[in-house]
Amino acid sequence: MAEDVEALLRGESELRELRRRMADWRRIEELPPRLRAAVKYYVEVGDLYVASRIAGLRVHEMRQLLLRVGVPIAP
Repeated sequence: MAEDVEALLRGESELRELRRRMADWRRIEELPPRLRAAVKYYVEVGDLYVASRIAGLRVHEMRQLLLRVGVPIAP
């Protein structure tokens, strides 16, 4: 059980690092504050639904925004 939790946490950490590396930070910093905060939240946490609520966008609109700024998202 503890091994499963450790593997899950390690996987989340690896995904976070991947999102950080692939993100186009110059484009992210040019976004309006609310969208910028939502993208940064997604990069750190990986929760698409909450990030879309922060941005005031629908989930599919948030996915499009993330793709535009180079942040990888799960299918």
